[in-house]
Amino acid sequence: MEAQTNFLTPFKKNKTCNAFIIAEAGVHHGCDIASGKQLIDAAAAAGADAIKFQTYKAETLVTRWAPQYWESDGQGAETQFDCFSKRDKFDFADYATLAAHARQRGVQFCSTPFDLQAVHWLNDLDIPFWKVASGDIDNYILLAEIAKTRKPVLLSTGASYFHEVEASVAFLRAQGVQDLALLHCNLAYPTPDSEANLSRITALQARFPETLIGYSDHTIPDHGVTIPVAAAVLGAQVIEKHFTLDRTLPEDDHYHAVDPDLLADMIQQIAQVEKATRLAVELTASELPARQNARRSLVAARTLERGTVLTPDMIIPKRPGGGISPASLPAVLGRTVGKTIQADTQILLSSLEN
Repeated sequence: MEAQTNFLTPFKKNKTCNAFIIAEAGVHHGCDIASGKQLIDAAAAAGADAIKFQTYKAETLVTRWAPQYWESDGQGAETQFDCFSKRDKFDFADYATLAAHARQRGVQFCSTPFDLQAVHWLNDLDIPFWKVASGDIDNYILLAEIAKTRKPVLLSTGASYFHEVEASVAFLRAQGVQDLALLHCNLAYPTPDSEANLSRITALQARFPETLIGYSDHTIPDHGVTIPVAAAVLGAQVIEKHFTLDRTLPEDDHYHAVDPDLLADMIQQIAQVEKATRLAVELTASELPARQNARRSLVAARTLERGTVLTPDMIIPKRPGGGISPASLPAVLGRTVGKTIQADTQILLSSLEN
């Protein structure tokens, strides 16, 4: 099957780079509308194509005893329920306010739904596409409800085996989803650079040529935001990176998010590597002068009178090119000079006999 066309192109705001850039704000708004608007403003100014939040209620997301898997020992003082219940205070009107603000700022508003009510809320806000979290890759109840909307789906594939991805893709296709993107993701918070596993991007490209392939990042960014930029080099057409106004804030994932400056830098660097990798040719036009002037031609080592039979000591390869290539030396040796060739000048076929 041929590669799918990029269905995200109509939603793209930033023309700096080709990759579709999603600033994942999650719940960094702290259930405060003003903070949510600031996140939208900053993402738009930095050049993101979309800003993404998360829509959930702790009661429908997690049991009251589930441990925090993002703690180093998995046994944090708080449960997942404790954590999520602090951050689930937005209702439909709040998301509607943020969606309207995003439209005013020219950036796409989207949010990851974690239950059926969230799907209905967000669909009523006419979000352009769905972003499904890695943890819901096998939540066919949620996927079926999303598929009913017939909107594009971006599915993260963190902590899943290929056979699970294949099953979810088959399920979504059977449910009528035509526009689909798979985002490679490591679901560790944070992800060690050594386990970013970016080669899985090319593996997904090979296994799912009918889908767009992207990358959702959880590494701690360096000054060059190297890991997401490397994902773009490997052909990721969607880059999602956690986003915050202040990386020093406690809790959540502010520490492995990018701030506005880093987001802008990431976009600029992705644009740079896209330019560096977009051509697939044997040599470029900019190389032609070097090809001519850095290559060598066969040159007379001394003045060669008419009637001289050429031997190796009479010939030296020198720059520039354009004459007889040194690779053709065997075809020149033993031939007779037809007209005098001055020292330090190129030997031309027209100057040789037999």
